[in-house]
Amino acid sequence: MRDRGTTEPSRKALVEESIHSVELEGGHITEELRADVRDYVDGKIDAAGLVARTRARYRADRY
Repeated sequence: MRDRGTTEPSRKALVEESIHSVELEGGHITEELRADVRDYVDGKIDAAGLVARTRARYRADRY
């Protein structure tokens, strides 16, 4: 599903902030997740699509 509710600059800023926070805490962002995030920033998927992809990849059914 395409994102029509936010702008590319706002999605980009949110993602950059989030990645920075993860890295400050010692976390690592995989290349697969970075590719999904690029699709989100580009508006190819919405936030729900990003969450769905992440859950499917890491089998986070408990959330």
